[in-house]
Amino acid sequence: MEEVKELVAELTRLHKVRASLLYRELQREELTGPQLFILRELFQKQPRKLGDLAQSVQLSNSTVSGIVDRLERDGMVERKRDEQDRRVVWIGTTDFCQQMKKSKVETMNNEFYAGLENVFTPEQIATCKEVVGTLIKHLEKKLEGTE
Repeated sequence: MEEVKELVAELTRLHKVRASLLYRELQREELTGPQLFILRELFQKQPRKLGDLAQSVQLSNSTVSGIVDRLERDGMVERKRDEQDRRVVWIGTTDFCQQMKKSKVETMNNEFYAGLENVFTPEQIATCKEVVGTLIKHLEKKLEGTE
């Protein structure tokens, strides 16, 4: 059981390092830390209401509104009124922002994975692929409620 906990900790660490590389790439676009927090939340789930977004990043509505104003000005996010309830405003990323993210992810992936074939043997890569694939299948079953 202890080894499983260590594996999970290492996978979590891998995810954090990979996310840090992506955000480093995004910072090259001169985005501030708070703007990156907002974009990260929107990349995970969108569209979002301002209040929900503020709660998820643990900032006040007025602070998040100001951050969203600047992101909107820079063409990164857009606000859309709800068609059923015009009082509700949804916030989502623009196509421009999605393309920038895609480009940055590709750059980051190239940087992140470059040279791995020199670090691992083909057998180690195959083993990692098999182990991660098995883990994903297990977690997908849990997600579906079939395990």
